[in-house]
Amino acid sequence: METFDELQTIWSKQPNAISNTSAADLMKKGEDHIKKVRAGHWGTTAIISVLIIVLIGYFLGMKAYQLNGLTIGLTLMIVVMIARVILEWISATRFRSIKPDNSLAEFSTKMQWYYAWRKKIHTVFIPIIYILYVIGFTLLLPTFKTNLSHGMYLYCLISGYGFLTAFALFLVWILRKEMKLLNFLRDLN
Repeated sequence: METFDELQTIWSKQPNAISNTSAADLMKKGEDHIKKVRAGHWGTTAIISVLIIVLIGYFLGMKAYQLNGLTIGLTLMIVVMIARVILEWISATRFRSIKPDNSLAEFSTKMQWYYAWRKKIHTVFIPIIYILYVIGFTLLLPTFKTNLSHGMYLYCLISGYGFLTAFALFLVWILRKEMKLLNFLRDLN
């Protein structure tokens, strides 16, 4: 009987695995997640739109109407950022089509569909956009080198590639977070 008592002692020391989460709590978490995703869409679109405006302003300010590295680089950077805004708009539209008041199975299926789309964006489109943006930035560097002081050129070079590296790491973090959520939704089924 001693073994049974030991097992009972071990069993009683386990943390309570039963969650006391109510349906209202789950709905609140879902609504909070939906608000967070929508805010993310708006935030991303706003930041990229400001970048596009700055790049267009720089393009017009530099009077970069000749076909050279500056023009090609700025045009490439502007076009890929516009493509990124369009992708974010498509994501936001797809996300808005998901109704949280559907059944759990239907909601989960639609969320899987949405995050599968986001996975495609993060694994196919974003790397292409990112590489083209880096190429565009790199095409600007010869113009920076000839038109800026050596210190300012080094600042642009280091801060530009430093930001692009930090941003790449941030994108990987976002991808991992969204893939965890996609896997969680797939496990629900």
